[in-house]
Amino acid sequence: MSPHLTDFTPSAVAAGDRVVVFGAGDVAQLTHCALESLGIRVACFVDPLLTGAGTRLRGTEVVATSALAAMDPDSTCLIDAWDHTRYARKSELLARFPRVFLGVRLLREADFDESGAPVAPEERGRRIEHYAAQCAPLLAPTGHLRLRSLDVVVTEACSMRCVDCSNLMQYYAHPRHSDLDELHTSLEQLTAAVDGVDEFRVLGGEPFANPRAGRVIRTLTGFQDSRRVVIYTNGTIVPRGDLMESLVHPRILVKITDYGEHSRRHEELCAELSSRGVTWLSQKPVWTDSGRIGRIERTPQELRRTFSDCCVNDLLTLLNGRLYLCPFSANAMNLGALPAAPQDVIDLRTEWPRNELRARIEALYTRKSPLTACTFCRGRDDTTPTITPAVQVRRPLPLTPVKGRA
Repeated sequence: MSPHLTDFTPSAVAAGDRVVVFGAGDVAQLTHCALESLGIRVACFVDPLLTGAGTRLRGTEVVATSALAAMDPDSTCLIDAWDHTRYARKSELLARFPRVFLGVRLLREADFDESGAPVAPEERGRRIEHYAAQCAPLLAPTGHLRLRSLDVVVTEACSMRCVDCSNLMQYYAHPRHSDLDELHTSLEQLTAAVDGVDEFRVLGGEPFANPRAGRVIRTLTGFQDSRRVVIYTNGTIVPRGDLMESLVHPRILVKITDYGEHSRRHEELCAELSSRGVTWLSQKPVWTDSGRIGRIERTPQELRRTFSDCCVNDLLTLLNGRLYLCPFSANAMNLGALPAAPQDVIDLRTEWPRNELRARIEALYTRKSPLTACTFCRGRDDTTPTITPAVQVRRPLPLTPVKGRA
């Protein structure tokens, strides 16, 4: 990343400047909205993944990164709003521009209450804080190791069997609930080794399929140094008893994926959560073709791009006592579908000296080289084709375990 990064202020823009937003995701669109509210016109979005002539966002043109070569460095003010992963930032593209900014303060101080603001209101704060967490070490390196998020898997079981599930639930022939004692020990060891986790994400399968998941949720809300605990559910199960009670907490957000007729208890779940005062958000899904395991022949350059542009290459996942860098890697290794790759996983089922564990977590979290799983994954970025979500199959997909697997 360019060494001259600073946080943006409106005084950085002079008359005649060309203001460009680098990125085209949620944070970039929020940045566009915030600039507009200050009377600052955005000339264009520049995105390293989004392609297609005539593409526009919020009425503003989206151009390819090749367009940067024709821009005058002295009159161009670039705001880096690339939100989905720290690794996909293209420092080599921005190095010739003396004014490259991050938009943390701009976004935090913006008023997004007017109609037409992008991103669902319940999601704006999360997106902004995720972006701020990624920007913090770029603006003021501290030596701290704070994780943006941690996926905590409480079960392999799911109440749906989607043929293209990107978390590979369609391959589990004999799904199991997580061992909660093992999970608790793993969480304690991991959180003691880092300087905080901004957000815990409780997943399955379908997390409400595990009736004892409330114990895990209470553990996570007990960590005072996290901002949010998000539970992802498909709207097929309404939790009862202790599991429902565990959701009544100010830092809990229940995110419901609305699959229409498949989310058969969606309305009942929403009503029950509302009656308990639980914060929830329901959204229709957009799926990419990322849910199959199979070796793909790629050149070393293609493999690096698959990893660097992936939208989940920093979603640390805790599954059955082991820590992985992404959910595809976690579930593919858990299923035995990948060759042994000890460098891709940290086993938390045994006790580690704190400093050694911290060093291993940092090495995994800041990794820039492809995972073993990248060779078997179709990729997951803005160029990956979208598909119809939640197409159901009757039986688990066949899977041949790899000899010498992890």
